[in-house]
Amino acid sequence: MGAVSTPLIDEAGDIFRELGYEVERDGEELRATRKWRVVHVTTAEPENAREDGTLRCFVAPAERAQRVHRELHESTPPYDWAVVSVTDTGYEVLHPDPDVLPAP
Repeated sequence: MGAVSTPLIDEAGDIFRELGYEVERDGEELRATRKWRVVHVTTAEPENAREDGTLRCFVAPAERAQRVHRELHESTPPYDWAVVSVTDTGYEVLHPDPDVLPAP
């Protein structure tokens, strides 16, 4: 019998629940809510992701996460973003450089 793997979007939901967010499905994405903050969570490539919302998190396997981070950093998406790099043993959050985020 082969190994069973959890779909990446389900892993993303587990990560955000662990961080204290309420998570609900929003089409092919997730909507993670905590207090006033709503984060749109996707496993899509940046060029294929929806642009609604002001906070967006891209969840990607570790071998793809650095590329997604670089693509977002080089572009100017209309939202604040972060990338979650997922491995077999956990995850790491890749934040944009401070100069990428708009001033409050």
